[in-house]
Amino acid sequence: MKYITCLVIGLFMTNTSYAYTDIKKYPKESCQEIYQAIGTFLGLADGEWKERNGEKAMFYSTASANYSTIYLALCKK
Repeated sequence: MKYITCLVIGLFMTNTSYAYTDIKKYPKESCQEIYQAIGTFLGLADGEWKERNGEKAMFYSTASANYSTIYLALCKK
């Protein structure tokens, strides 16, 4: 039991150490391209939604959301 407890504590300590690593920002040019891609995907999603093509609209809006997450994590902070 002591072995398992030590193993779990050791794994927890190594996994949490990665949470405090320094994340470098993307270059400004890359951030601008990501920002433009977000707008492009939103526009495509809107167009597909108006054409009653929900599956493609969901695909494009999901891509936009994923790009937004990247933008917020690596460009805004």
